[in-house]
Parts: sequence; C-alpha cells; structure tokens
Amino acid sequence: MLKKTLRMACVGFLLGIVIGNVIAFLTGISGTNDVAFVSKQLLDKVNGSAVAAMAVQSLFSGLYGAVCFAGMSFYDIEEMSLATATASHCALIILLYIPIALFLGWVNNITEILIIAGIQMIVFFIIWLIMYLVYKKRVKELNEMQKAFTERKI
Repeated sequence: MLKKTLRMACVGFLLGIVIGNVIAFLTGISGTNDVAFVSKQLLDKVNGSAVAAMAVQSLFSGLYGAVCFAGMSFYDIEEMSLATATASHCALIILLYIPIALFLGWVNNITEILIIAGIQMIVFFIIWLIMYLVYKKRVKELNEMQKAFTERKI
C-alpha cells in the first residue's frame, strides 16, 4: 500500500503543479492586457520576483496535489468505513488547503475560505454518495451470485 500511496503522491504532485498554475493563470486574466500568473500577495512575499513566485506557487500546488492524491489511500484501509475514509480525506484536503491558499494569496478572507471549504464538502458528499451506490450495487450482485452458487450446490 505504501508503494501505491507514493505513486499516487507523485502523480498528484505533477497534476497539482499543472492545475495550480492553470487556475492561477485563469483567475489572473483581467479585463486589461495584463495577465497575472501569481497573486500580488505572493509576489510581495518574494520581493517582486516572478520566477521565485512561480517556483513557490508550483511547489505548494504540487504538495497540495500530492497530499490530495495520497489521501485516496484512506479508501484502501479495510478497517475504515466509506464514510470515515471520505470524511478523513475531505478534512485532510480542507485543512491543508487553508494555509496554502492563504499563503499563496488564492483567498483573502474567511468568507472565501468558507465558500471553498463548502464547495469541497459538497464535492466530497457527491463522491461518497456515488461510491456508496456503486458499492451497494456490487454487494447486492455478490450476494446474488453467492445465493445462486449455494442453491446449485445443494
């Protein structure tokens, strides 16, 4: 399981870099001809160096992606219920998102943090619901197969 978790973390790191920078780019497009690839807050933290700001943003976006993907390992722990695994993964992502988003300047106040956290919780509830319905269907099919097998044997 450790190998799978590390592999997922590596994939998540790379995807985190790409997604974080694409989102920063898309949110940095203004009505003017100026395009911001990083937030003004982050630029201020690195003394105006765009290269340093992109490097820091890429690093933290990658770390966030790595933890998000590695956190999927919660679903592989057989002792955890689906609800516990989903809640743990969701809490991990939200608790990591807050300091990273504040540091990188993705959010500026508690209202924005609560909105993003709410959106993430809704997404996780939808994921949980889909997985619950899929697993419920699989269990029903397995029970029917076992019943049919048992009836044939008798």
